[in-house]
Amino acid sequence: MTIKKDIKILFKNSVERYPIEAIALTSKNGIPIASQVKKDKERESFSTLSATILGASEVIFSAFEKDQPEDILIKSKDSLLLIKETTHDSVLALMGKLKDKDELNEFINEISYEVEKIRGKSSKTEVTR
Repeated sequence: MTIKKDIKILFKNSVERYPIEAIALTSKNGIPIASQVKKDKERESFSTLSATILGASEVIFSAFEKDQPEDILIKSKDSLLLIKETTHDSVLALMGKLKDKDELNEFINEISYEVEKIRGKSSKTEVTR
């Protein structure tokens, strides 16, 4: 199996087991690597815009001479978006319900570790546009 397929399987299994509406791994420059999104037509924008949010926050932190952000949490009345840099070149994002905040926060750390393990099998992850 390829790394991309392994990550897709990990994401598919995660969405089946956890209260996740969307999960994506994206290169830091916004190219989708793998995702599992309930609203399929939002797949690319979810991936790309999550990387953009992380990139914008890095610019803000740099301007204030702060350490780079590790995690971003955005919440609405009922939803939660978590964004995390997984390696120096990729972004992991997931969306779920606000009521599941603690579980999702714990899960993003676990899934980040699993993605890093899978990616550790190769020095390069294939990306597609």
